[in-house]
Amino acid sequence: MLMLLKDIFCQDRAVGRLQQAFAAGRLAHAYIFAGPDGVGKQTTAQAWAKMLLCRSRTEKKGPGPFFDSCGGCESCQVFDGGGHPDYHLIEKELRPFTAKDKGKEAKKDLAISVIREFLLDKVAARPAMGDHSVFVIRESERLNASSQNALLKALEEPPKHCFIILLCSRADKLLPTTLSRCQMIRFGPVDEQHIITALSKLGVGKAEAEYWARFSDGQLGQAITWATLEPKDTTCYKIKIKLIESLAKHQLSDSLELADWMLKAAKGIGEVWAQEEPNTSKTDINRRAQKGLLRMIIAAFNDAMKLAAGIGENLVNADPAGQIEMLGRRFDAEQSARKIATAYESTRWIEANVNEKLIFEQLLLNLTDSAIISGLTT
Repeated sequence: MLMLLKDIFCQDRAVGRLQQAFAAGRLAHAYIFAGPDGVGKQTTAQAWAKMLLCRSRTEKKGPGPFFDSCGGCESCQVFDGGGHPDYHLIEKELRPFTAKDKGKEAKKDLAISVIREFLLDKVAARPAMGDHSVFVIRESERLNASSQNALLKALEEPPKHCFIILLCSRADKLLPTTLSRCQMIRFGPVDEQHIITALSKLGVGKAEAEYWARFSDGQLGQAITWATLEPKDTTCYKIKIKLIESLAKHQLSDSLELADWMLKAAKGIGEVWAQEEPNTSKTDINRRAQKGLLRMIIAAFNDAMKLAAGIGENLVNADPAGQIEMLGRRFDAEQSARKIATAYESTRWIEANVNEKLIFEQLLLNLTDSAIISGLTT
């Protein structure tokens, strides 16, 4: 059975706002669930939709009423089975299944053909099983201007039975006209201890759980993904350990070899990630894997910068302290800050589709003691 609203943790404020609006009969027909990836936006949207579609919802009295799905009615059972006709999850990976772009690969943007065929063409239809229909748009920050403009009519004058939820990690990417037609529900990071507990239940060791909890910056979904992905003959945690060890003793002459290893490591992570999420664009997954390795480097130099400044608490890499201390001795706080800036710049190049081998080589050349001129060209 899918998660119920009562089981959503660390998002009491967001769930509470929805519950208050429902109890008062003042639900908006369009919401933006805004917050970092992996903090429970989609899980909450799914549990909320299940409650709205439930034919025998429960009500718990407390400081305020709390409504939830019953889990046992026909609607809940169909919802749990993943085939509810009144629940529509819209994502850019649907592009190959549209009539207009049939067979074409999903783009970086959420195509207008997806919005037209999977939302606009269906939004006016009466619900098949109950009184409501719910449309959830994943990664709505990827809606381009054309897609958002096409969506405006549905956001402004949706049918009374219809609810639209935009899941968004970058609300600044949405047009003012889109923002003005939706109510914003903000989601914050998940408490570190909750993430550690969740990972421990999955069999993740204490040191590793603490690392992924801090690495993910409060994003439970990302922590679970990185902790449980198992590339061939290794784990993401072992890859992280080897990467930090390599950085601690990294010399200019090692740069090309280490870049090649990073490229292979990212490819291995991407391959198993694609198996876990077969409906997600492989290009997107490869970017995630590459950016994840860069985040490991950023975290290592951030820890080294703290140590160089005399701050030894709340390190992301609390486990391999020897290597981090070596980095802290090798680079002072100002030098580490420059290395962090260099790694962030490399993240930008990944988003710009620059050749990943060139990105890693240029990055590692700039992470040595030697003065290397930085810069990439597309």
